[in-house]
Amino acid sequence: MAQFTSQYAGFTFYVDGKRRKFSGGYYATEDKAEIAVLDTLADAVCVDPPQESEEKPEVPAKSKRAASAK
Repeated sequence: MAQFTSQYAGFTFYVDGKRRKFSGGYYATEDKAEIAVLDTLADAVCVDPPQESEEKPEVPAKSKRAASAK
């Protein structure tokens, strides 16, 4: 989750035509579109950037072939 601050307690911005508003000068989100917009705004400062997922995708184990009988 990313957290942003603004010197304006009720700072308002728009993402895809929808209104978003800071509360008490703070805003937290996990939405990538919101983060992208907030990163471009001079009146919004990121104080806690989103953490990259540390989970690694599972790699299927290699199957062992049965030995052929001769």
